[in-house]
Amino acid sequence: MKAHACGVILAALILSSLPVAGQAPATDAPSGLLSEDVQGIRRALDRLVVLLEITQRHQEVDLVLKRIELRERRMEPLERRLRSAENEIEGIEEQLQALERMREQQEEALDEEIREGVDVPRSETRRLLDDIERSEAGAAERLESVRMRVQQYENDLAHGRREIEILDDMLMDLLEDDRR
Repeated sequence: MKAHACGVILAALILSSLPVAGQAPATDAPSGLLSEDVQGIRRALDRLVVLLEITQRHQEVDLVLKRIELRERRMEPLERRLRSAENEIEGIEEQLQALERMREQQEEALDEEIREGVDVPRSETRRLLDDIERSEAGAAERLESVRMRVQQYENDLAHGRREIEILDDMLMDLLEDDRR
Protein backbone atom coordinates (compact mmCIF):
# COMPACT_ATOMS: atom_id res chain seq x y z
CA MET A 1 0.00 0.00 0.00
CA LYS A 2 2.81 2.42 0.90
CA ALA A 3 4.68 1.53 -2.28
CA HIS A 4 1.52 2.26 -4.27
CA ALA A 5 1.15 5.69 -2.62
CA CYS A 6 4.78 6.51 -3.37
CA GLY A 7 4.27 5.48 -6.99
CA VAL A 8 1.25 7.77 -7.23
CA ILE A 9 3.24 10.69 -5.80
CA LEU A 10 6.09 10.04 -8.21
CA ALA A 11 3.69 9.84 -11.16
CA ALA A 12 2.05 13.09 -10.09
CA LEU A 13 5.41 14.83 -9.91
CA ILE A 14 6.41 13.60 -13.34
CA LEU A 15 3.05 14.44 -14.90
CA SER A 16 3.07 17.90 -13.36
CA SER A 17 6.31 18.60 -15.15
CA LEU A 18 4.91 17.59 -18.58
CA PRO A 19 3.28 20.23 -20.80
CA VAL A 20 -0.51 20.30 -20.91
CA ALA A 21 -2.21 19.85 -24.31
CA GLY A 22 -2.31 23.18 -26.07
CA GLN A 23 0.60 24.59 -24.10
CA ALA A 24 3.79 25.51 -25.75
CA PRO A 25 6.59 23.01 -25.21
CA ALA A 26 8.89 23.68 -22.31
CA THR A 27 11.66 24.70 -24.72
CA ASP A 28 9.71 27.86 -25.51
CA ALA A 29 9.76 28.83 -21.81
CA PRO A 30 12.58 30.97 -20.55
CA SER A 31 15.50 28.83 -19.49
CA GLY A 32 15.34 30.20 -15.91
CA LEU A 33 11.79 28.89 -15.42
CA LEU A 34 12.76 25.50 -16.81
CA SER A 35 15.75 25.36 -14.51
CA GLU A 36 13.56 26.23 -11.51
CA ASP A 37 11.04 23.52 -12.50
CA VAL A 38 13.81 20.93 -12.78
CA GLN A 39 15.25 21.99 -9.43
CA GLY A 40 11.80 21.77 -7.85
CA ILE A 41 11.32 18.30 -9.25
CA ARG A 42 14.78 17.30 -8.01
CA ARG A 43 14.01 18.57 -4.48
CA ALA A 44 10.67 16.74 -4.50
CA LEU A 45 12.35 13.54 -5.68
CA ASP A 46 15.06 13.92 -3.02
CA ARG A 47 12.38 14.28 -0.33
CA LEU A 48 10.56 11.28 -1.78
CA VAL A 49 13.75 9.19 -1.63
CA VAL A 50 14.24 10.17 2.03
CA LEU A 51 10.64 9.27 2.82
CA LEU A 52 10.99 5.94 1.04
CA GLU A 53 14.18 5.17 3.00
CA ILE A 54 12.45 6.02 6.28
CA THR A 55 9.47 3.88 5.31
CA GLN A 56 11.77 0.99 4.43
CA ARG A 57 13.58 1.21 7.80
CA HIS A 58 10.25 1.28 9.62
CA GLN A 59 9.11 -1.77 7.69
CA GLU A 60 12.36 -3.55 8.57
CA VAL A 61 11.86 -2.70 12.26
CA ASP A 62 8.25 -3.94 12.10
CA LEU A 63 9.37 -7.16 10.45
CA VAL A 64 12.03 -7.84 13.08
CA LEU A 65 9.53 -7.10 15.87
CA LYS A 66 7.06 -9.53 14.33
CA ARG A 67 9.76 -12.20 14.03
CA ILE A 68 10.66 -11.72 17.71
CA GLU A 69 7.01 -11.97 18.69
CA LEU A 70 6.57 -15.14 16.61
CA ARG A 71 9.64 -16.78 18.19
CA GLU A 72 8.38 -15.89 21.67
CA ARG A 73 4.95 -17.34 20.91
CA ARG A 74 6.55 -20.54 19.64
CA MET A 75 8.54 -20.85 22.86
CA GLU A 76 5.50 -20.62 25.17
CA PRO A 77 4.22 -24.15 24.44
CA LEU A 78 7.76 -25.51 24.78
CA GLU A 79 8.09 -23.87 28.19
CA ARG A 80 4.76 -25.40 29.26
CA ARG A 81 5.84 -28.84 28.04
CA LEU A 82 9.16 -28.44 29.85
CA ARG A 83 7.42 -27.59 33.13
CA SER A 84 5.04 -30.52 32.67
CA ALA A 85 7.92 -32.91 31.98
CA GLU A 86 9.82 -31.62 35.01
CA ASN A 87 6.73 -32.23 37.14
CA GLU A 88 6.46 -35.71 35.63
CA ILE A 89 10.10 -36.37 36.60
CA GLU A 90 9.34 -35.36 40.18
CA GLY A 91 6.38 -37.74 40.24
CA ILE A 92 8.40 -40.64 38.83
CA GLU A 93 11.25 -39.98 41.28
CA GLU A 94 8.75 -40.03 44.18
CA GLN A 95 7.32 -43.27 42.81
CA LEU A 96 10.83 -44.76 42.59
CA GLN A 97 11.55 -43.76 46.19
CA ALA A 98 8.33 -45.38 47.34
CA LEU A 99 9.11 -48.52 45.35
CA GLU A 100 12.61 -48.61 46.84
CA ARG A 101 11.19 -48.45 50.36
CA MET A 102 8.72 -51.22 49.50
CA ARG A 103 11.49 -53.32 47.98
CA GLU A 104 13.66 -52.88 51.08
CA GLN A 105 10.74 -53.95 53.28
CA GLN A 106 10.06 -57.01 51.11
CA GLU A 107 13.77 -57.91 51.07
CA GLU A 108 13.77 -57.81 54.87
CA ALA A 109 10.64 -59.97 54.92
CA LEU A 110 12.25 -62.37 52.45
CA ASP A 111 15.39 -62.57 54.60
CA GLU A 112 13.14 -63.41 57.56
CA GLU A 113 11.39 -66.13 55.54
CA ILE A 114 14.77 -67.58 54.55
CA ARG A 115 15.80 -67.69 58.22
CA GLU A 116 12.51 -69.46 59.00
CA GLY A 117 13.08 -71.98 56.18
CA VAL A 118 10.17 -70.94 53.94
CA ASP A 119 10.31 -72.17 50.29
CA VAL A 120 11.57 -68.84 48.82
CA PRO A 121 10.84 -69.45 45.09
CA ARG A 122 7.13 -69.99 45.87
CA SER A 123 6.88 -67.34 48.53
CA GLU A 124 4.30 -64.56 48.21
CA THR A 125 7.01 -62.19 49.39
CA ARG A 126 9.25 -63.30 46.50
CA ARG A 127 6.44 -62.60 43.98
CA LEU A 128 5.81 -59.17 45.50
CA LEU A 129 9.52 -58.42 45.39
CA ASP A 130 9.68 -59.43 41.70
CA ASP A 131 6.67 -57.18 40.95
CA ILE A 132 8.30 -54.28 42.75
CA GLU A 133 11.55 -54.76 40.82
CA ARG A 134 9.63 -54.82 37.49
CA SER A 135 7.80 -51.65 38.53
CA GLU A 136 11.11 -50.02 39.42
CA ALA A 137 12.58 -50.97 36.04
CA GLY A 138 9.53 -49.57 34.21
CA ALA A 139 9.64 -46.35 36.23
CA ALA A 140 13.37 -46.00 35.57
CA GLU A 141 12.73 -46.38 31.81
CA ARG A 142 9.97 -43.75 31.93
CA LEU A 143 12.25 -41.48 33.94
CA GLU A 144 15.02 -41.77 31.35
CA SER A 145 12.56 -41.12 28.52
CA VAL A 146 11.17 -38.01 30.22
CA ARG A 147 14.68 -36.76 30.99
CA MET A 148 15.52 -37.06 27.29
CA ARG A 149 12.40 -35.03 26.44
CA VAL A 150 13.40 -32.41 29.00
CA GLN A 151 16.85 -32.21 27.42
CA GLN A 152 15.29 -31.75 23.98
CA TYR A 153 12.93 -29.04 25.27
CA GLU A 154 15.83 -27.25 26.95
CA ASN A 155 17.87 -27.43 23.72
CA ASP A 156 14.94 -26.11 21.67
CA LEU A 157 14.36 -23.28 24.15
CA ALA A 158 18.06 -22.37 24.16
CA HIS A 159 18.02 -22.28 20.37
CA GLY A 160 14.91 -20.08 20.41
CA ARG A 161 16.52 -17.72 22.94
CA ARG A 162 19.62 -17.44 20.74
CA GLU A 163 17.40 -16.60 17.76
CA ILE A 164 15.62 -13.93 19.80
CA GLU A 165 18.97 -12.48 20.93
CA ILE A 166 20.10 -12.26 17.29
CA LEU A 167 16.83 -10.58 16.33
CA ASP A 168 17.15 -8.20 19.30
CA ASP A 169 20.64 -7.26 18.08
CA MET A 170 19.26 -6.68 14.57
CA LEU A 171 16.53 -4.49 16.02
CA MET A 172 19.03 -2.45 18.05
CA ASP A 173 21.18 -1.96 14.93
CA LEU A 174 18.15 -0.79 12.95
CA LEU A 175 17.09 1.62 15.70
CA GLU A 176 20.64 2.98 16.02
CA ASP A 177 20.71 3.54 12.23
CA ASP A 178 17.45 5.50 12.55
CA ARG A 179 19.00 7.77 15.19
CA ARG A 180 21.91 8.67 12.93
